[in-house]
Order: sequence, then C-alpha cells, then structure tokens
Amino acid sequence: MKNLVFILLFIPLISYGQTDEEFVFQKTFPEQRGSNCISDNNCFSLSWDHINLTIFYTYGLGGNKQAIDTIGNAGIYGLTLNNFKNEKDNSDVVILKMESEYVPFFNVYYLKYGKLMKIGEWTISVPRDKYNCEYCDYSIEDIRIHQRNDEIVFSFLKEVEFVVYSKYYDYDDGDTRLFYNYDDWGTFKAGELKVSFNIVDRSLKVIERD
Repeated sequence: MKNLVFILLFIPLISYGQTDEEFVFQKTFPEQRGSNCISDNNCFSLSWDHINLTIFYTYGLGGNKQAIDTIGNAGIYGLTLNNFKNEKDNSDVVILKMESEYVPFFNVYYLKYGKLMKIGEWTISVPRDKYNCEYCDYSIEDIRIHQRNDEIVFSFLKEVEFVVYSKYYDYDDGDTRLFYNYDDWGTFKAGELKVSFNIVDRSLKVIERD
C-alpha cells in the first residue's frame, strides 16, 4: 500500500517536469513592403534587390532594426509570415513561407522576449512523385508545433516531403554568390515525421519515425 501511495505521488512530479505546450496558430500576414508586426513588440520588414531578399527584425517601440537573414530571391513570387504562439511562456514560432515555381520554401524562427533564433530553412511539400503536381504546396494549417522542455517539436498532419537547406558562399572570383546544400530527409506518411529543434544547443533532428 505504501508503494502504491508513493507511485501516485511521484506521477505528478514526472508530468510537471515533462510539460508539453502547444504553439497555437495565430494568423497569416501577407507580405507588405513596410513593417509586418505579429504583435505590439515583434515586427519584421523585407527589402528586395535584384539578387536577394533581406529580412529585418525589430523588437519593441523604437527598437533597433536587425538584418536577420538574406535569401536568394530568384523564383520567389509570394511571401507570407505565419505566427504560432505559446501563451504559457509568451514565445513565438514564426514561419516565413516563400512561394516558388515548384515547391514552397520555409524559413523558421523562434522568438522570446526580443531574442530571435533561427530554427532552419526547409522545403516542405506534398510528395512530388506521388502527386505529380506542377506546384506541390503544403499548408501551414497542416503543421503542428509543441514545446517539451528545451525541445520544439514539429509534426505534420498530411504526408510530407521534407528537405533541410544550409547556406554556403562562393568568394573565389571576387563576387559573393549564395549557394545551398541540402539534406533530403525523404517522404513521410501523415503523422510519421517529427522534427525536433533544441533551443539550447540549436540541434535539429528526427525524433520519431514509425
């Protein structure tokens, strides 16, 4: 009986240490040339030239505008900012979705109290070989985001083809050019892929594949 009482008392402690909090989808913000504010304190702005798209972030009224990302703009014809909020700790995941010729590109950021952390650059689409689509989209509404301690976990309600991109630059000929390497993680059934980002060491990994 004493053992049973101890177990019943211990279970809430385990649950408390393994909280699972959802980032709830808030809103989609179509691209604007001026400021795109997801809240009173968190604003993004965009600047185009003939080669690149530069993304700026500003925190707070009168805060400094920081350049946080540069993206080659070739083939991009539409942009939206998509905000997911964790109400319990007032943090956000922001997904910049970029429409291109064949599949959308996603730049993903984590925000908390004015500190911005880049999670990654991904291509997320329905499986191209299966659907044989000219433009293979993936809806923001089919992405779920949860936080468990230091891990932010992304899951996908529909089958998905998932690619991770990393940047590198070529300086050899005196002209700076931006290129991308990619890690094709593959095609997954609905609910099969879970991608985890650790906000402490900034590692990205698959945590579950049934």
